[in-house]
Amino acid sequence: MNGNPNPDLAQMTDQNGHLYLSKDEARQLGFNDDYLKTVPTNVPLDGYPGVKVNYSRADQSVSITAPFSALKLSTEVLGQGKGATTHATASPGVLLNYDLYSTHTLDQGTGVSGFSELRAFSDWGVASTNYLTQAVNTQGVPGWTRTTTRLDTDLEHSFQDKQITLRLGDELTRGLSWTRQTRIGGIQIGRNFSLQPYQTTAPLPAYFGTAALPSSVQLYVNGIQQYSGKTPAGPFNLNFQPSVTGAGQAQVVMTDALGRSTVVNFPFYTTSTMLREGLSDWSFEAGYVRQNYGYQSFDYSSEPMASGVLRYGLKRWLTLEGHAEGSRGIGMAGVGATTALGTWGTLSGSWAASRASALSMTSLGLSSGLVPVSPQPAATGMLQGSQYSLGYQLQHNNYSIGMNTQRASANFRDVASAYGSVPTLRSDSVYANMTVKSLGNFGVTYVRLDQPDQPSSRYGGLSWSRGLTHGATIGVSYNQNLDNPADRTVTLNLTFNFDHGLSSYASSTRSQNSLNNTLGVSGNTGKNGDGWNWNLRGQQSSPYGDQAVSTPPSGSGALSGRTQYADINLGASMQGSTSSVYAGASGALVAMGGGIFATRRIDDAFAVVSTDGVPDIPVRNENRPVGETNSRGLLLVPSLLSYQNNKISIDPTKLPLNMHIDKVQANVVPKHASGVKVVFGMHEVHAASLTLHQPDGKPVPLGTPAYLNDSTHPNGWVGYDGQLYLEGLQPKNMINLKDDSYHCTVKFPFKAAPDSIPEIGPLVCTP
Repeated sequence: MNGNPNPDLAQMTDQNGHLYLSKDEARQLGFNDDYLKTVPTNVPLDGYPGVKVNYSRADQSVSITAPFSALKLSTEVLGQGKGATTHATASPGVLLNYDLYSTHTLDQGTGVSGFSELRAFSDWGVASTNYLTQAVNTQGVPGWTRTTTRLDTDLEHSFQDKQITLRLGDELTRGLSWTRQTRIGGIQIGRNFSLQPYQTTAPLPAYFGTAALPSSVQLYVNGIQQYSGKTPAGPFNLNFQPSVTGAGQAQVVMTDALGRSTVVNFPFYTTSTMLREGLSDWSFEAGYVRQNYGYQSFDYSSEPMASGVLRYGLKRWLTLEGHAEGSRGIGMAGVGATTALGTWGTLSGSWAASRASALSMTSLGLSSGLVPVSPQPAATGMLQGSQYSLGYQLQHNNYSIGMNTQRASANFRDVASAYGSVPTLRSDSVYANMTVKSLGNFGVTYVRLDQPDQPSSRYGGLSWSRGLTHGATIGVSYNQNLDNPADRTVTLNLTFNFDHGLSSYASSTRSQNSLNNTLGVSGNTGKNGDGWNWNLRGQQSSPYGDQAVSTPPSGSGALSGRTQYADINLGASMQGSTSSVYAGASGALVAMGGGIFATRRIDDAFAVVSTDGVPDIPVRNENRPVGETNSRGLLLVPSLLSYQNNKISIDPTKLPLNMHIDKVQANVVPKHASGVKVVFGMHEVHAASLTLHQPDGKPVPLGTPAYLNDSTHPNGWVGYDGQLYLEGLQPKNMINLKDDSYHCTVKFPFKAAPDSIPEIGPLVCTP
């Protein structure tokens, strides 16, 4: 049917060279009911309106060509669907991340600080807690002042197949672009798209077309091929995930079975701020607001609060969202939407309303500076306010534009208002960027911020940068306080990148009261961020103006090293007669997989590779060398991507010759903040290469089966010149060589030799 093969049999009648079939048979072939109503009875198939028939009696086949309006055709879906899924695992283990920093300033004193994170994980989930420790020894003051503060403690469990994560402990509430987050201690459950990173959450651009014949389809995005496949005759829907964000140009090339090509060009627009149709994103939290975070370990509000977020892809071009939160005497809720304007970008907006008890706000410790400008009547004792936002974004290959405004009434409140500052009254921003190939990059910005009981601030800026020859880059920026004509900043930057990781830079900044000139040079000795890096910097400030303040010149130098076991930082700075030095180190200690390892700081996932006790085996991550196994055959591989495919492999060329290995490559999918043990099973093989002769000196016949030590199944077959390779040898061995026409026996001793496959023989096989 229209070139599409149909494996089903259809009963037809041949009368005088014309094929007849019943209406039921016609329906089974794919004709729709509306079309069949127009076909008179007793009309042959080639008499159907618009239908052509080619009947081959030799192979009993019929080729039918019919208009698409006459057929029941389903739309063929091509390209990318929802994406592949993964199944992540984790092995039991414990990890300690640390970050140590110490500084000493002459005439002032010494300070030491440390951040630590203790993490325990398994296939069930992750439990973690972290602390900040500080110690200060002030010059002239005896003794040290020490403080230790607990930051966050939580327990996390994820349901990967459902893309849901449950957390217990200290968390940040989920927020939207027009809401504020709150740090709480309690429970949080919600959608977590990172559990299936290959799943597509944003609306995919699509091309709807029709193929008259079975055709091949190629898709090009900005001139780069991104899809190639086939489609049967009929309508098709080509979905694709472009390699660009924003506006782009796509081209579909269809080549039918006759070799005829059709080219269709169409523009598209993609954005990650929207959800594909039918997909939901949500979160719910409940608990007690965390206060004095970073200063006190267990300071929580006495009043519970709850918060929730919901986003839903209603249409390909429309995503809806909502948020609600509340505590004693405070409630806030709002709705928002983001819509795609074809290829002209996205438009977003929101509206929210709040209602708060003035008495409740006061009892929660609201300062006098947060009293609303226009309070509600004292009889009601309620503060009622609203907030709205409006935004527009357009991103193109060569330019981007964005405009956002968010405005709140003086009485608008959220839960965070009871424990800190009230929401911003007005926040405006406008930006535009353009790249001209021969001229460089141009940018313009405007921002305005209105805070309660503070003067409004407005700033405008212009910028330009361009790459020059031989790795040089020049940039100029201008920022102006629109409420104070004298407050402006002009900056000129020049950067040179040389070979062998060497670069230098120079900048000059003129502000309201000074002119600052900076020179610097830096270099590195490693690749991909490894090795040692250094930086030297000098700065000279020249005052001018009535309020200018003279500052002495300053200089600094830094040295950082990235090793397999830790990251190290050293540095010194001097300004006038004041100088200081600092040193720092960060890394991790891991206990997992039968070993204890020192490594660089691990923020996400990792693996412990085991080569079954065989040392000095090179290990690669995505074909990049990461080290060799230690004396126990173990190596920790940091910096894996959680819930994604990570290819871990070993180099078998350093294995002993008599070693058998199960595999040389593994696809590793670890869970978030966890480790997984990867075992490359191997064992020593007792094997030998034998040369077998008959009593007359001729080789044993080619292809003769060999049975080792009374085995009932062949352990090998004799090759050319009587050669035979056997594994599983014992100190004493007997081989039966037999087939339908030949049978002989040979006995021989075997002694294993390290790192070798011995050659034995020639041995005489006795009939």
